[in-house]
Amino acid sequence: MKHIYQWGLAGLLLLSATSCKKYLNEEIISDVSYQLYTTEKGIEGALTAAYNTMRIGVMGERALTFSDAGTDLFALGSDGNPAFNQYLATLSSLEAKVSQYWDYHYKGISECNVAVTYLPKVDMNAARKIQIEAEAKFLRAYYYFDLVQHYGKIPLVLESTDKIVTSYKRAAVKDVYAAIINDLQFAYANLPIPAPAQGRANKAAAAHLMAKVYLVKASATSSTQKELRGSTATDADSVIHYAGKIVNKELGNYSLVADYAKLFDAANQVNSEVIFAVQFTPTLLNNGSGNQMHLYHVPQYDGVNTKILARSTYYGRPYRRVRPTPYVYNGLFGATRMYDSRFAKSFVWGYIANKAATGITTTAGNKIDVKVGDTALYFSPVMYGNTTDLNAAIQDNKRFAHYYPQNTYAPLSMNYIFPGLNKWLDGGRPTTNEVNGSRDWMVFRFGETLLLLAEGYGLKGDFTNAARYITQVRERAAYKEGEMKTTQYWTFEGGDYADRTKSTVDQMKVTAADISGDFTNLILEERGREMLGELNRWEDLVRCEKLVERVKLYNPDASNIREFHILRPIPQTHIDRLDPAGPMSEEQNQNYY
Repeated sequence: MKHIYQWGLAGLLLLSATSCKKYLNEEIISDVSYQLYTTEKGIEGALTAAYNTMRIGVMGERALTFSDAGTDLFALGSDGNPAFNQYLATLSSLEAKVSQYWDYHYKGISECNVAVTYLPKVDMNAARKIQIEAEAKFLRAYYYFDLVQHYGKIPLVLESTDKIVTSYKRAAVKDVYAAIINDLQFAYANLPIPAPAQGRANKAAAAHLMAKVYLVKASATSSTQKELRGSTATDADSVIHYAGKIVNKELGNYSLVADYAKLFDAANQVNSEVIFAVQFTPTLLNNGSGNQMHLYHVPQYDGVNTKILARSTYYGRPYRRVRPTPYVYNGLFGATRMYDSRFAKSFVWGYIANKAATGITTTAGNKIDVKVGDTALYFSPVMYGNTTDLNAAIQDNKRFAHYYPQNTYAPLSMNYIFPGLNKWLDGGRPTTNEVNGSRDWMVFRFGETLLLLAEGYGLKGDFTNAARYITQVRERAAYKEGEMKTTQYWTFEGGDYADRTKSTVDQMKVTAADISGDFTNLILEERGREMLGELNRWEDLVRCEKLVERVKLYNPDASNIREFHILRPIPQTHIDRLDPAGPMSEEQNQNYY
């Protein structure tokens, strides 16, 4: 695994401040040696490089492909990766994204190991020295947590060396989790409560990640998975302890953003809900390849009627990698969507004409003139088979095209047009085709912390407290008094027009009795509604031992999924570097050889 130790010399990163927000900016240093890491500048650079490597997850499709593709919530888009979305035979050790995901995580681990290994040799402020170690161990825990969830047994490397090593064996999953927890315990004990700069780890970030790690252990239901993960009877208590520290305001004043839509407003990226975010900047020269997640959930809206609807920076460049499954519309949100603002606020349901044209044919066959500002494309969330007259929701002579989202799944050739997820859209890009985005990647947020705490209580059978914290999340998602609901409320969903500005908070509350049945599937649905498209889903399904069951139930594109798909294949590029290499049954995951 020579690559583990050579990444650290590729480039060093130093902190620089802007007037209102601090970013991690890159300074390239040529012809350096490991001796540099015995200096304060070198050790700070190694740490900042470890932060910067986190960007790689969203600089392309790596995080999207591993965390959202082929789940119960997302199916194949017309330009997506069939191997991951449909669990084809090409999802093998030779698949490029399998090695890319592995490599960038071990790159980050290498940079963390450099910081931890060389730090004792650096003459610098003692307090800052401890904080550097805490930050490096937090990041190392994060990288290993991703890897162990996807690959299972993996090489566990906790120190740096300047020699080529090719003989690493895979550590047991429970040993990897023990190392992650050990790193996080140090990070939690030594990180400050307020982060020294935006994008740096703090005590709350360590607590949130610790809660997630313990939740994986606590979620195991089968004896096999309990043994594999090293689960103990106190894991759920640990979830409650660490998530509770954040929720009880002991680690900072985190709170839910009042309006769910505002949480994903590009102008509101630094807000009360963000616990840890990976930083990007509008200065493209300092942005690497940029956050490219704005590309992947966008339908081909610009191909429906080019006379009146052209590609724009606001609606995004349509890469169409994934699209929501039918379950998202009718199952996940089915029972609550008339009360739950997240259904309206998570998607782009209508596209506005940005060009004027005359003589445009409507869906009814009429000829109309279209002005800039008219509705050019409209997706109806009406349930498939409903006989409700769509004309009731179509503004007179303004909406020329509409689609039922459910109809975009049959035939598969229609998988280019669907309501686009708006959480990642980046209208601040300089041109319509620019892929280098500047939005931060919100990795940990307070809304998830509340759900972690709720799940910890639910796993202990304390459904009263579980309902309490789930309700906090759901109340934020409700329409507030005076807030206008969408037209679907009274046209498709059966709501009363007179109630169009009334609160739905009461309808969104849950009680212990509401959640005490099939709690595992219920909490997965709560997380799906709250965190749709936020790069957590595959991991959630695997830790709850629900991946195969829920994908078979809800993803019509992924019928090929099998039990062995709960792990990814070990990259062939790694296996080929091993010398000596063990038998394939030792080096590769089952059914991938």
